Amino acid sequence: MGLGSPLGFAPGTVAMWAALVFGVLCALTYWRAMRVAAATAGGPALLPFEEIPSSSPLLLARRLYYAFTFSVVLASVLLMGRLLSHDFRLSYVSSYSGRDLPYYYLFSTFWAGQEGSFLLWLFFGSLIGLFVLRSAKEQEPPVMIVYVASFIGIVAILVKQSPFRFLGQIPPDGQGLNPLLQDPWMVIHPPVMFSGFASLSVPFAFAIAALWMKRWDGWVVRAMPWALFTFVTLGTAILMGGYWAYKTLGWGGYWAWDPVENTSLVPWLATVALVHGMFLQKAREKHRKINIILAILAFCCILYGTFLTRSGVLADFSVHSFIDLGITGWLVAIIVVFLVGGLGLLAFRWKEIPVVSDLDAAGKEKEEPFLSRSVLFILSVTLFSASGLVILLGTSAPILTRIGGKASQVSTSFYNVTHAPIAALMAFLVALVPFLSWRGETLAVVAKKAFVAAAIGLMGGGVAFAAGVHSVRDLAILSFAVFGMAANAQTVALFVRRKAVSTVGGYLAHVGVSIMLVGILVSGVYETKQQINLPKGQPTQVGRHTMTFTKVVFVNEKGDVKQPEELNMLDLNDRRAKQAMEVEVASPSGKVWKAYPKMYMNQRTQQMMANPDVRSTPLMDLYVSPQSYDPGQPARVEGSTIALKKGESKSADGIKIKFLDFSADRSAINDATRPHVTVTANFLVTTAEAAEEKTAKFVMYFGATDGGQATEAPDTPLPGKGRMRIKRVSPNEGTCELELMGVAAGGDLKPATAETLSIDVTTKPLISLVWGGFYVMMLGGLVALLRRAKDSRQAAVA
Repeated sequence: MGLGSPLGFAPGTVAMWAALVFGVLCALTYWRAMRVAAATAGGPALLPFEEIPSSSPLLLARRLYYAFTFSVVLASVLLMGRLLSHDFRLSYVSSYSGRDLPYYYLFSTFWAGQEGSFLLWLFFGSLIGLFVLRSAKEQEPPVMIVYVASFIGIVAILVKQSPFRFLGQIPPDGQGLNPLLQDPWMVIHPPVMFSGFASLSVPFAFAIAALWMKRWDGWVVRAMPWALFTFVTLGTAILMGGYWAYKTLGWGGYWAWDPVENTSLVPWLATVALVHGMFLQKAREKHRKINIILAILAFCCILYGTFLTRSGVLADFSVHSFIDLGITGWLVAIIVVFLVGGLGLLAFRWKEIPVVSDLDAAGKEKEEPFLSRSVLFILSVTLFSASGLVILLGTSAPILTRIGGKASQVSTSFYNVTHAPIAALMAFLVALVPFLSWRGETLAVVAKKAFVAAAIGLMGGGVAFAAGVHSVRDLAILSFAVFGMAANAQTVALFVRRKAVSTVGGYLAHVGVSIMLVGILVSGVYETKQQINLPKGQPTQVGRHTMTFTKVVFVNEKGDVKQPEELNMLDLNDRRAKQAMEVEVASPSGKVWKAYPKMYMNQRTQQMMANPDVRSTPLMDLYVSPQSYDPGQPARVEGSTIALKKGESKSADGIKIKFLDFSADRSAINDATRPHVTVTANFLVTTAEAAEEKTAKFVMYFGATDGGQATEAPDTPLPGKGRMRIKRVSPNEGTCELELMGVAAGGDLKPATAETLSIDVTTKPLISLVWGGFYVMMLGGLVALLRRAKDSRQAAVA
């Protein structure tokens, strides 16, 4: 293969084309399998794997899917191989990789660019399909047709925008990986994220297949484990991304409502709504249309988010937005196909979808009791959907406002203000869950059941009030959150005592939500932030801590702190060491520790990078983020230097200095003890108040006694303020250099500066509850996932 060939790296390109061909053939063959099954048995019956005749189109369809998966995996392995072998012939390898990267960051360059991240998405999608193929059972053909189709667009993009393209000229090294992405969390965050993206195709495929085949309830049993899988993986990825932003970017938070963040959050919220809707449908066999709509919209939210962040339409509004690679039209076409196709099929089947009603003895439809789980679940679905819609509108603001002529975005306050009432309602609904049944309860019964948990919630509000929380809104959210925490924890304990651990998933997730709400509110609203300058060696009071900037050091990849002369350039860890500022922090109790916020230059882009240092305790984080570093001037250069010719004058800080004349005394040039020449220079120094002549001396010593030439120049006071000193003199040229001390900047002078570090110091109370609550919520989701997966396996026909 020649250099610069449009085919690029042939094995990888062929693998991508093979994936496209096998994917299309797989979908067509599944279609044929359905037609054959319908013609022979009156329906799309599915045989077990071991009973399929060799001539069955179903077996061929499965083999084609295996070939599709093999092609995608092969392309992924080939790209990884090119990255690990530094094959800079490939444009993708050259753009995102470099020889100085350790293997684990070299591994993560796979998904550093658009093409690689699309391939990663496809990689997980193809592997997940192997499990869907077996778990779909009687729904396999229609589900697999839709599932494979949902990835054909991505394959087509990768055929068009191949990661295997060759460069015209081979560079000796790559451009490297963005330093901000050289973080352990960024090694695992994208794979988890894209596994969540890929798995969201499964509920979509089941929902469309349900519409197609008119299987209104069975799809929920098969699809629910995958919806929960998306809930866990996408949620975990969001947590990882938030934590990475918190500890790496240095702006003091974990969530900025950036479009890239929002485009992950919205599908996750839609998935949460879908999970609740599925529980409701499974329990009550109602609200079938809502779940189909949610499954379609959740999947299309992924596509729309991909369009927003990868088409370049938000390039002016998000630092995370990718540039346009010429795939905007393709992304729009994919969205239109699945959104219009899915909703169109729903509209076509709308009247056929059965609506089951409860009728009383008189034949009238029963109304759902307000204090029932049905109403609670409907409110939950509405709440999550409303949250997703608000975020989606806010994220799309640049596109929507562009229609009016001038594109603009909403501020973060838009999201905070709109989500405050949503958070309060969510906390309240979560608190009510354990006390309501499907049949409904009276207010008196609920009040009796919830008395203890509600009392704990009120106590939590009282503690918050005593701690300084006086906002009615904040007190309400905190009280409801503590109420919900107590109520759901009580239920979890009850089920554990009954040895029914598999049923606690939802309640455990609600405990996590309640804990998170407390952490989000307290750490966000009640944080303190202070910007401070730390002159080197001077203890400075910052809030309740005393901070002293002591020195500049280096921190290597292992976290070892080293002086510049201690770095071993033969060691990769030391070679990748970053410059850090050592700040000694003394707590009010007298405990002393050292913070190492990093400030370093990216040698490839010549950009200054900064990483904070975070000191975490269960009650509070102390967040030290570097803003700027002034190295100051050396101690002997506390003043500034001006060069003057004889008769010339210059001004600084209101002081005008004119070089009048000079004389040289050479009488001691043959002094046997210490030969020297003394130069006496005269200056006219003029200030606003007076003009005064000043004389300064400069002595040059010669001879072996001093080991060579040395100089001596005593300070001469200036009128009013400051001093001057002759730094250098040239009798032959009639020039001299003066060093000025104690004067401010002015003219061609620069003032003396001390070595100073500027930092932002933020305290984040109870932020540990954000991370802890998320862990608990994900654990609850995992427990629910295992139980629903078991239900799906045990269902002979769903």
